[in-house]
Amino acid sequence: MPISRLIFFPKNIQQLVDDALILKTMTDIEFINNVAYKKNHYLPGEHFLSLITFLGCSPNINLQPTPDEPHCFISILQSSIKPQHLGHTSTCHPKCPNCTKRIANWKTDKWQQEDKLCTCDKCGFQTPYAQLNWKQECGFGCCGFEIAHIYPHEAVPTDQLLEALEEKTGIKWMHCYTNN
Repeated sequence: MPISRLIFFPKNIQQLVDDALILKTMTDIEFINNVAYKKNHYLPGEHFLSLITFLGCSPNINLQPTPDEPHCFISILQSSIKPQHLGHTSTCHPKCPNCTKRIANWKTDKWQQEDKLCTCDKCGFQTPYAQLNWKQECGFGCCGFEIAHIYPHEAVPTDQLLEALEEKTGIKWMHCYTNN
């Protein structure tokens, strides 16, 4: 069964950041507990709720492991030399970076490969799939981390979190949602 996730990755999708630096950064800002609950499975830290803003009037987020119930946890993504498709929502509709209109027939058998080209049906502009405007509904990158059991657009990172990631890693970060 798919798990909804909030994924963070470098803005430059070619950028590779050492897993240890990502982990140290999240530990230093107390985004995660410094000891893994399970392998690559970190529970939210002391400042998690001040670094992520939950939207809506009563989000139902389980921050502690409960038997037979999903709980929120943070994990480091598997790093790769070449940018990979990190995930997408089932309702994503990319927009052309040239004309800014929604691309109708974008989904081909190779769309999840960052270097494959997509042709806009409105203006004919061709661009790699990873460079389309996905409006945080899809992501590509070489590394990053994810928060499991966060539904699309249920939560957003605070400026404080994004600034801390940039300050400690030296690069800008983005986020996207996935439920695939």
